Amino acid sequence: MCVLAVFAFPWIKYDLQYLRTALKLIRYIQRRTAKRDFAVDSLERQVRERPKQTFIIYQDNNYTYEFVDQKANQIARAALKLGLKPKDVAAIMMTNEPAFIWTYFGLQKIGVSVSLINYHLRHKALAHSITSCKPKILIVGQDDELTDAVHAIWDDVKHMQVVVHGPAASRLNVDSLSQIAGRESTDSVDQSYREDIAATDAASFIFTSGTTGLPKPAIITHRRTVLATAIFSSFDFNEHDILYETLPLYHSAGLVIGVFSVVHAGAVIVLRNKFSASNFWNDCRKHNVTVVHYIGEMCRYLVQKPVVPDEARHNIRVAVGNGLRKGIWESFTRRFRIPRVVEFYSATESVIGFANIFDKVGKVGRSSPLTRILAPAILVQFDHVTESAKRDADGRCIEIAKDSVGLLIAPVNERRTFEGYFDRPAENEKKLLYDVFKPGDVYFNTGDLFYLDNEYFVSFQDRTGDTYRWKGENVSTHEVSNVLSAIDFLYDANVYGVAVPGCEGKAGMVAIRLKDNTSIDSKNLQQISAHCAEQLPAYARPRFLRFQREVNLTSTFKHQKVRLVNDGFDPSSIDDPLYYFDSVSNQYKALTRSVYTDIVNGKITV
Repeated sequence: MCVLAVFAFPWIKYDLQYLRTALKLIRYIQRRTAKRDFAVDSLERQVRERPKQTFIIYQDNNYTYEFVDQKANQIARAALKLGLKPKDVAAIMMTNEPAFIWTYFGLQKIGVSVSLINYHLRHKALAHSITSCKPKILIVGQDDELTDAVHAIWDDVKHMQVVVHGPAASRLNVDSLSQIAGRESTDSVDQSYREDIAATDAASFIFTSGTTGLPKPAIITHRRTVLATAIFSSFDFNEHDILYETLPLYHSAGLVIGVFSVVHAGAVIVLRNKFSASNFWNDCRKHNVTVVHYIGEMCRYLVQKPVVPDEARHNIRVAVGNGLRKGIWESFTRRFRIPRVVEFYSATESVIGFANIFDKVGKVGRSSPLTRILAPAILVQFDHVTESAKRDADGRCIEIAKDSVGLLIAPVNERRTFEGYFDRPAENEKKLLYDVFKPGDVYFNTGDLFYLDNEYFVSFQDRTGDTYRWKGENVSTHEVSNVLSAIDFLYDANVYGVAVPGCEGKAGMVAIRLKDNTSIDSKNLQQISAHCAEQLPAYARPRFLRFQREVNLTSTFKHQKVRLVNDGFDPSSIDDPLYYFDSVSNQYKALTRSVYTDIVNGKITV
């Protein structure tokens, strides 16, 4: 019977492997949650079992599990002296460094939730992010750029305690958390401080792009942190592994998936301040790295680098991450001899995710009738005009057939809860669909489109709505539009993302209508560039400008983006004046056909 089933349904062999792995991971999550084995508990367990083993390697310095735990104990006591108590919120604005990790764990030791601030943000977006979760304290890294950014919004944050890591910052005139903690005991902190912390309580808040243009804080419960580490468990990540981590720790990928997986396994993490294509392979060889954590854009940068001797000489057994396109995947694994890729899909606030445990090129996982028993990832038809799930005559959503593209949704129930965003009931509602297949059911809308092939493998296609992804970051079209709207000579700014050959995600493009009696000249272009540089992080600054004579609106007076997205940035098919951002001169320059060709061929980087 089994042979006949495999013959009749050749894809069933994948399902059986997927279900075995899924059941293993479900038991893993249930066991850790029942034991209240959260991230900070894992750290303390490793200190008991392997105190002198290296935990973090950073800038050629080694930090043992015992040392990191002792520093965390000092942070915990310092936080108590500063008035923090269980279930309070502390905001951290720090770059990738060991102090980030022991500060986070120190706060967790006394049951404090941590709001993780994207240190690239500036001005209004930064002030909004810091204050969103009502923190009692803001902890700022010692980098001058960070203290300068906080100084620029001082009126917005001066009502809360602000401290810095490292020497006291004269610019901010605040105390040094490092100095306060340095006077405290390194002895273990009594676990009674966190005895009332449950799996459903917030461990941290991680910010995602907001439809209003400002980041919104997703609630990351302790249970969700356990769930996230299951990805590494799928390829038996263990105490003998060494992870290379360059992703920012203010994101769920870097901290929740990367650091927490290392702590749970008792492994080693090689931490870098930021990704460097030039140092990547040297670092991996130098530190005997066995697992690398990527986003697709990193792999593209590596593939584009000139071939150098020994680049494929390493001990890497797995590359794990998300956003790796098929073409780059094949080049990356072949050129650098990567034995296995574990590509996954997840979103910070999502109730569903995929993991490609089969090393199938270009795929993120499976969604078949069998796998949906344990992981109900449903793909439904999507209407690109209304930008919503299609409904039939009875008002129900319509599942797609194989060899089709659909919107990913998943049921919300007692087993699969949607924690949502902190203090954002309206934003939470926007992520839910009601009466999807029957009256009263509720589904989470990921807002992402996937292709389902004939073997039930799925691959990421696109992001819907008012967000696109560039340089590994989510960009809110509303945020960029709101910033541009402050420029006095712009009548309208319609922001969207366009595909650039050879690049992951989509580059920002703006369709602009100038006010009457205003022309396109170097002064205005320079003002647009300077304003964006001041108000937006680098990844959110528009790479292309399109100056229109009329604003394209839908029948409901919303911006028409579908045609603009399809037009792209090809000057041969667009009559409107086009400009591109020249990263060398930091100016917008005319986008000619020859420039377009150079961009497409990779000679000019956008």
